[in-house]
Amino acid sequence: MSEEVIIRKYKNSDYTLLCKVHDEARMQELIVGDAVDLYAPLEEAVYKEELFSETIYVAEVNKLIVGFVAFRKNELGYIYVLREFQGKGIGGKLIDTAIPYLKRPAFLEVFPTNIRAKRLYNSRGFVEETKEKMILK
Repeated sequence: MSEEVIIRKYKNSDYTLLCKVHDEARMQELIVGDAVDLYAPLEEAVYKEELFSETIYVAEVNKLIVGFVAFRKNELGYIYVLREFQGKGIGGKLIDTAIPYLKRPAFLEVFPTNIRAKRLYNSRGFVEETKEKMILK
């Protein structure tokens, strides 16, 4: 990737761009998981407060937020990257930022049909515990 990727802590001023990333990537995830009926924009999502009680890091390219990761204690709760920036190593950089903070065993949930995400998580040491749960020892 020719543009520099900066991973940094979330700031309140990032909110609008974080919503854009969430909304686009969440829909993509739900399409893959055949669960589009669960979609809600972040502004309306019931888990909004939960997300913002987690530690959040954003990925920035040319001052544009293109992805984020959110985690707490032993759970990797959210990792989203805009479609046009997927496959460029940004998701891996976000996970690599979170891993040192995760208490072991750490876990994440993933749609069984999200093979691309599972491949990324495997590359960072997560293994499948169930079809929908992966752990990092």
